[in-house]
Amino acid sequence: MLLGTNAARGHASSVRSLLTFAGALALSVYLALSGGGYDIVVRSEIGFVVWWLVLLGVLVGALPRTTIPGAGWIAAALLAGFLLWTWTGLSWTTSHQRTLDQVCRVSTYLGVLVLGLCAVRADNARALVGGLACGIAAVSLLAVLSKLTPSLFPANAASSFYATARLSYPFDYADGVGEYAALAVPLLLYMASSARNLWVRAGAAGLLQPVLLCLAMTVSRGGILAAALALVAFVALMPDRIPRLVTLALSGLGIAVLMVALLGRPALRDSITAAPPAQRHSMLLILVVVMAAVAVLQFLLQLVMRRGRRPRWLEFSRRGAQATTGVIIAAFAIVAAIAAASGLVGRLFSQFKQWAPSHGASQYSRLLSLAGSHRYQYWQVAWRAFLSSPVHGIGPGTYRYYWQAHTTPAHAEFILNAHSLWFETLAETGIVGWLLIAGFFVLVVAFGALRSLQRTEPERALIAAATAAVVAFIGAASFDWVWQIGVVPMVTMLLVAVVFGAARRRSPSSAASGAHRWRNVAGRTAAVAAALLAIVLIVIPLTSTIEVRASQAAERAGNLRIALADARNAAAVEPGAASPFLQAALVYEQADDIPNAAHEISIAVKHEPDNYTLWLTAARIETELDHPVRALADYQRARLLYPTSTLFGG
Repeated sequence: MLLGTNAARGHASSVRSLLTFAGALALSVYLALSGGGYDIVVRSEIGFVVWWLVLLGVLVGALPRTTIPGAGWIAAALLAGFLLWTWTGLSWTTSHQRTLDQVCRVSTYLGVLVLGLCAVRADNARALVGGLACGIAAVSLLAVLSKLTPSLFPANAASSFYATARLSYPFDYADGVGEYAALAVPLLLYMASSARNLWVRAGAAGLLQPVLLCLAMTVSRGGILAAALALVAFVALMPDRIPRLVTLALSGLGIAVLMVALLGRPALRDSITAAPPAQRHSMLLILVVVMAAVAVLQFLLQLVMRRGRRPRWLEFSRRGAQATTGVIIAAFAIVAAIAAASGLVGRLFSQFKQWAPSHGASQYSRLLSLAGSHRYQYWQVAWRAFLSSPVHGIGPGTYRYYWQAHTTPAHAEFILNAHSLWFETLAETGIVGWLLIAGFFVLVVAFGALRSLQRTEPERALIAAATAAVVAFIGAASFDWVWQIGVVPMVTMLLVAVVFGAARRRSPSSAASGAHRWRNVAGRTAAVAAALLAIVLIVIPLTSTIEVRASQAAERAGNLRIALADARNAAAVEPGAASPFLQAALVYEQADDIPNAAHEISIAVKHEPDNYTLWLTAARIETELDHPVRALADYQRARLLYPTSTLFGG
């Protein structure tokens, strides 16, 4: 009977692990191939499904599968606090729609975290990490193939956003692709050195090659920084580092071969259009050979290390490892002190403040420059926005308008984000929002580092890998707008759940105390209430966006009556949004009903007074009404809001 029970439990655990792996793989691939989950509809649909899973799981008692640690509750509370503070921003923002979009975004990320905290424990944490790693590896391989076999990707042969030779598929943003690939580096290294099956270890080592090649072909300095930070955290937190360093060295050898091959093919390396077939096909062959060779070598190395005896000089005691770590940290501190005293840090900072890196003979020359690619200027404006309202900020989602009104002619550029989660959060939500989101990530890394140093070998390695990937996200979010690329933070939230849940093994016993049962009931009630609220916060902007897009499609098809009805529906769902009224104004204008068009655009302007495009539309409609004075006033208002725009000769 006992054997049968154990077999049934083992089978159930295997099924759960398989479902977890498949779910993680599907999520990471689907969102990545859907533009990275940047679009509000794609992202919100995931959020809607996730919160329904939480709601139903809690109601039927399937979730949570185990007791959530106190630190996990605190992390969820910090992210929930950030959500509530963002929602509160509706009371002071200049754009109800932009702010509610941010509320919808954070609601989705919180839902992914809550689902992960409720579902992840020791018996499926490995499967979750494996699914995410394989998903990112699959996307990275597809990205590389979009360059090597462009005929299979006709719609993505060249970027639709901006022309670049850098690898930008499937996000249409090279830095985002590189930073997404960087998340997989510590996860695949973990699988290559810690998986129970030698074949899995070999396969993970082979899959790491297209990930590293994808990262290189994006020429993303942010992605390379994120991967470097992840590697530092990985090595620092991992137990028994010697075998992992061997795996790391083998992976380094593989990518070195691939980089030599890539740099020797200038058309493939630097051309925006498709490279000659000979260069593409030979590079593809080299990639396949390197992947196979690395996988075989990793299998043999792991077999030797598993069966052979390690030389005594490669065995380190815990105290010896700590001493070595201390020496390395001291050496870095000395180098940093020398760099600061010699003025090197000041010179590097001056280079970072430059508008853009200089162009060399190859696009890879940008990797040798620390020029910030406009980031210093973005952050300057964000800092001024913070100083203008240090407690609650200028309003979630409104940095774009502050930039347009306050950038200088020398640095004029149309942007949407500050290219830093920390600076943008500080500008839009003030010190309160910044402390909440920064506190969330600090807690995750601190808890992960502490747990990875305390747990036994299998759990420690898993927690260390997940923590290193979170560090990669923090590095990427410091220099780019990955917070807006939905797949990157969603994957990160699942890894956060691994950090908190990898060591948990079983649910509390039925003999739990009355106090525990009371807390359990209270927690379930709170989870149900939070899920219902989050679903509402997601559905409102999602439905409004779908209705506006339906109206635009009907307008393009010439069905103005349907277009107007859809715009009205959008306004009814989200009456504080500007886009439904703008769309209604455009429909009325096309129908030559200019008075009603003027009425609708006036409402849109009231809802989003800092949006210069609304004032330009209002100026055009006033001109059609033969109101030159009002038209001129609207035009001047638009120009005041974005004086450096080329529309005004800026």
